[in-house]
Amino acid sequence: MKEYSDKEARILDTAAEMFANKAFHKVLLSDVAHAARVGKGTLYLYFKSKDDLYFAVLFRGFSILVDTLKMYTDQPDLSPTQKMENIIREMSIFMFMKATNAHLLSRVMHFPESGEWQDKRTELWGLIQAVIEEGVEKGEFEDTNPRFTSQYIPSFIRSISIFPPEGLDHEQFCTHACNFVLKALKPDR
Repeated sequence: MKEYSDKEARILDTAAEMFANKAFHKVLLSDVAHAARVGKGTLYLYFKSKDDLYFAVLFRGFSILVDTLKMYTDQPDLSPTQKMENIIREMSIFMFMKATNAHLLSRVMHFPESGEWQDKRTELWGLIQAVIEEGVEKGEFEDTNPRFTSQYIPSFIRSISIFPPEGLDHEQFCTHACNFVLKALKPDR
């Protein structure tokens, strides 16, 4: 993950909090700078505009999610089923428990089209694809196109996080999502 200076991290943390609690148009860069205890000029040294800051907040959150998923997929003692359950749980925690992440990331799972975003999306899909392929190899999963499936899973979780059925709590969501995905991947026997 990208390294951030203390000031840059403080600006991003402050902006993330503000974007989570206010409409985009109500977040002022002068307020972000003041709350982050930096001058407005300093803020502009790191971010050219409010849009630039907004996408930097999103990218950092998305990068943290992908790095967290990588920790699970790199554990050789976990079965593919356990890895997939962890992927689904972490993605749902990130999106469902932090509803603003789902709404914000709904815009960036397909865009912006910068290289770093595409690289990070590709990394996410690659992690999921590798777990599916490992599961196929070990006989735990059956999938004729793991590449496609690796893109369906984040979209499914994001969609339910944005439009959750009334009364759905996080644990119900995780359990259902895990059961749904794992049942779809289970070999026919």
